[in-house]
Amino acid sequence: MAQYRALVGIDYPPNKRVEAGEVVSDLPGNAIKWLLESNLIESPDAKKTSKEEPKAEPVTKIDLTDGISAEEEKVILETAEKIEQEKA
Repeated sequence: MAQYRALVGIDYPPNKRVEAGEVVSDLPGNAIKWLLESNLIESPDAKKTSKEEPKAEPVTKIDLTDGISAEEEKVILETAEKIEQEKA
């Protein structure tokens, strides 16, 4: 099974949690694509392209145990857009 490193803390079913920096292999299959696209997880062998210290940002708790709400989706998409803009 594929492994992924969490870039933020994520709650996922059944009653599990992964913290930023931890590597897991049991994320829900239907969530992996959008978690990757939203830069919330990455491949554990992904190379860091920057030596900058990470900037402290407010923590947003994302709970996947009951699916994804419209509010959570909005936060995820806004965060992904912000990250993409910062990369440009």
